Amino acid sequence: MKKNIIAMAVAAAVAAPVAAMADTTLYGKIHASYDVWGGDTAENSDYSLASNSSRIGVKGKEAISDNLALIYQWETGIDFGGNGDGIGDKVRNTFVGFTGGWGTVIAGRHDTPMKKVSRKYDLFGDTVGDSRAILRGRANGDSVGFDERLNNVVAYSTPNMGGLDAMVAYASNWSGDSGTGANRINNEFDAFSARVGYEMAGFMIDGAYEVHNSDGTAGAATTDEESAYRIGAGYKMGGFKVVGLWQSISDFGFDDGNDVDFYGMGAAYSFGKSTIKGQYYVADDADIGDFSRDSAADLWAVGYDYKMSKQTNVYAAYGSMTSENGSYELAKGTGHGERAAFTGEDSNAFSVGVVHKF
Repeated sequence: MKKNIIAMAVAAAVAAPVAAMADTTLYGKIHASYDVWGGDTAENSDYSLASNSSRIGVKGKEAISDNLALIYQWETGIDFGGNGDGIGDKVRNTFVGFTGGWGTVIAGRHDTPMKKVSRKYDLFGDTVGDSRAILRGRANGDSVGFDERLNNVVAYSTPNMGGLDAMVAYASNWSGDSGTGANRINNEFDAFSARVGYEMAGFMIDGAYEVHNSDGTAGAATTDEESAYRIGAGYKMGGFKVVGLWQSISDFGFDDGNDVDFYGMGAAYSFGKSTIKGQYYVADDADIGDFSRDSAADLWAVGYDYKMSKQTNVYAAYGSMTSENGSYELAKGTGHGERAAFTGEDSNAFSVGVVHKF
């Protein structure tokens, strides 16, 4: 009898924390690839293992009332290639907030609404053909970029209203150690981002606007803000999917009158467990400034995906970037592993990878 009582007490002690965490979920994504790089690199070619924005996180929800719940999330990157930093190499979307039938409010570190649009319409996200290599607008080092995850974010998302939804976000300081490298901590370097989208019967369309403000000291600034518009659209029917995206940056790099347009499209066809896909993106010449002459670039990618199970996918992909003056680099800033330094105008890569979600 005493043994049974002791056993029940131990079981209760173990079960109590589990019950308390019943609405907390451990999740993650392992995305490993082996990449073979070519083009104008320091060694002409390079081989590397990449973690491709692999991540692990904890998220949870506690009901406060019938129409109010507290939500929270902590997410960090995993690097088992490249620098081999292991767990905790980069803080990803991490926040606390409240949600209900009225929508969701969060505060913390989070992807901008504009970034969410490009991620939705990119067929090669986190691979060597990732469209962010062009769309984030990082050719000019004085720009924070327009495909970012920012600190100091307060955001509101509407509920889905018959296929229509929206999100707005404010960041009290976008710069940190970005841009020119200065650690600016005042609210003159703030940002605003907004997105609205609609989906119905296989059709989808999203529009976004984002503006970055400064005190006029970002690089060789001649204006105190840069801004961008982005529109994406797509259609799915059966196994076919077609997507397209257009983006325009104004006063790029806080350079008055320096405007750049970007556009691209992609298509995919799924049959059985297989998907074949391709996409093409272009950056036009900038209007003025250091990047005005021969600053255009184009990116194309082709790939094959095979769905091994509900949670596991394997793929092969090839990407190629042509940049007239070396302003753009294939897969730059997309979570890839180390490789030879980029020194020229062309970069390309072949990649095989596995993606597992849990």
